[in-house]
Formats: sequence, C-alpha cells, structure tokens
Amino acid sequence: MSEVGRDVSNTIAKAPITFAMIETADSADCNSRKGQWLAYGFKDVTPTFGTQSSVPSINGSMVPKGRQMLKDMVNVSADWYMVSGHHGALYSSDYGNYSSDGNPVKDDLSNLDSDRLYDEEEYCGFFNEAYHEGRWEQASRSSPDTGSSANEIYLRTTDAAPSGIATHEQDNPVFDSTAWAPAPKGIIISACNTLAYKSARKTWSGYFSNAVIIGPNDRIVSGTWVSNAIASAQMTNEAFWRDPQSILDQPGMCEQLEKQLTANFPSSSSIGVMYKGTLYLPGWSGAAF
Repeated sequence: MSEVGRDVSNTIAKAPITFAMIETADSADCNSRKGQWLAYGFKDVTPTFGTQSSVPSINGSMVPKGRQMLKDMVNVSADWYMVSGHHGALYSSDYGNYSSDGNPVKDDLSNLDSDRLYDEEEYCGFFNEAYHEGRWEQASRSSPDTGSSANEIYLRTTDAAPSGIATHEQDNPVFDSTAWAPAPKGIIISACNTLAYKSARKTWSGYFSNAVIIGPNDRIVSGTWVSNAIASAQMTNEAFWRDPQSILDQPGMCEQLEKQLTANFPSSSSIGVMYKGTLYLPGWSGAAF
C-alpha cells in the first residue's frame, strides 16, 4: 500500500496536526490510518486510547472504556476525525418501508427501493456489534424498547430520532464538540453507505460546513478500502492534511480528489468527497444537496 504523503517530511518540528478516532466495528481500518498518521509525526488526541499503539473497537469488554472515551471526546479539538464501524438506518425493519414490492426486505435487499431509502430515511448512525445484533435486528419504530443492552453503542449521523421511536442514547461526540472547538479540517467516515443517506450528508455538512468529508457511497467489504484509497491519492500530501480548504477551493480540485480516490477503490463500490454542501461521486461533476 502506498504511504500517505510519500515525500512529506516529519511534522513534529512544526505545529502538530492532530487526529481523533472512533471505531465501532473492526479495528483494522483505524489501525492502518493511525499508523500512517503517527509515522508522519501527527499527534493522536483520542481520549483514553490515544497513547496506545492500536485502536480498539468499542465492543464487548471494551465498552466501558469506550463509553468513557466517547464522553471525553466531547472535550477534544482535533484537526481530523475518523469514525468507522457499522452504518445504516435506525433499525433493520426500516428498510421494509422502502421495498419495491411493498413487502419487508430486512437483510434481503433484492427488493429494496434504494433511491427512496437514501433520499427519505430520516434517522441513521454508526453502531457496534451489540446494537447490530440486538436492537437493530429486533426493534422497530413501533416497538423500540427491546430491553436496552449495556453493550450497545449508537452514534447518530442524522438528527436524533424522537424518543417515541428510539429509546436508546443517540449521542455523537464529534457533533457535540462543535459548540466550542475550532472546526476540523476534515472527517473520514468509513462504513457502508456513509454518504448515501441524504439526511446524513446534510447533518455532517451542517455541523462541519467547511470540512472535507470523505466516505463510501455504497456497501463495502472492509473499511481498509477507504484508508488504502486515501493513502494512494497523490493529493494527500502534507499541504492537504494541513489545509485542505486552500486546495479544494481551487476550481476542479474536488473532482480531481474524487478521481484519485476512485482510481484506488474497488469498482464494486464507490467513494465520494463532500465539500461545502456539494457531493462529488464517480461520473458526477458535483451535486448540491
């Protein structure tokens, strides 16, 4: 795999570039990204786990520490954030609302009207295995309380769902830190369909109107797809990490970044760039939303 900013000098002697990470599924993606940043001399400011060599997934025995990390993340100001894990609608049963034949689709997506789903689904987020195997599979908007699991982690990527259809916590510390912290330079969101949902795009863009946001627009097999694509892009040098806005504000540069990411992304899926209210995808010149 190509290194990020292959010819960029170590940045420790300069003003540090900071990053913070949240992992709710598989740690491989975050560990790959963290290794690249640390080799560069960037500073990890992730609460609790920042001084560790690896990025643990917030599952099982790591949930108590993970909950504390998420609580402390609200007080963190980072230049870059990475969030990865499962991502989807509030419940599996939500997908039945968008089937092409009117029948629930659940995990069989063959009859899913995906255009309606991605345009109209109001509530989605990141979640860990306990949420995925428990509430996501078993609950519904009409019956949201399944006996809350102590190990559930759910981080909203849209407006919070009302308590009548979602009884669980829906915090997202990356959003919550915006009340006081300087705006981050960029967000990397790594999971299936992280940029596909219009409501999620609007929420991310609303909180971080000037940040570059990179993520998949389709289903992916591994979060490392995102890391590898970013690592291989010629544009991801020190100038990009320090001030992506000065680069992407130039005409045609968002399209160029998208093309470089796509060139190193499996053709079975798609990766996109969101910047200042515009989404850049393969075959698109950029569409406002």
